[in-house]
Amino acid sequence: MFPPAIVLVNGNTDGYEDPYGDLDSYTKQLLVSQLELNETMTSTEFDARVIVDPNYPTLVHLMNLRILVIKSNFHDYVNRQYMDVVLFVKGGLASIMLNNYGPPALTLPLDRINIYELLRYNNSPNTINLPTTPNYPFPRHGLGGIVADEMRDISGVHAPNPDNEFNNEAFIHRK
Repeated sequence: MFPPAIVLVNGNTDGYEDPYGDLDSYTKQLLVSQLELNETMTSTEFDARVIVDPNYPTLVHLMNLRILVIKSNFHDYVNRQYMDVVLFVKGGLASIMLNNYGPPALTLPLDRINIYELLRYNNSPNTINLPTTPNYPFPRHGLGGIVADEMRDISGVHAPNPDNEFNNEAFIHRK
């Protein structure tokens, strides 16, 4: 079962496709299929739904839906606090906005994007976030938490078989 999410993406909301725009129909359909989205709407429609029912974002999460909100102007921060992920799409890449407001932090190719990676990067409460290890070279990517601690351990306690034939006296002197 996929986690619920409200995803904001940049694009034209004028009703026509701009050949130089950021979100064409192919990219939009790719996002819908990759993220398993239930609905796509413009920011005007989303804002209208929030005005009619201020609990609309909560209802989306309770009904376990994933919606894509297309906004042409990222300088407008109206209802931005309800977004789980804010994406900036350009040239086949999707950049995740740090804290939904900041500069792009993580950039992924569109054909490899998934909802879990997006939500985990933004520390969403709807996904399991494994703890990161301090001083691990890449705390936001790759391995983290317990696995990385065991790999960094030089004492040999977490080695697969510390009592193998090379250091086990009972095994070496068996009869």
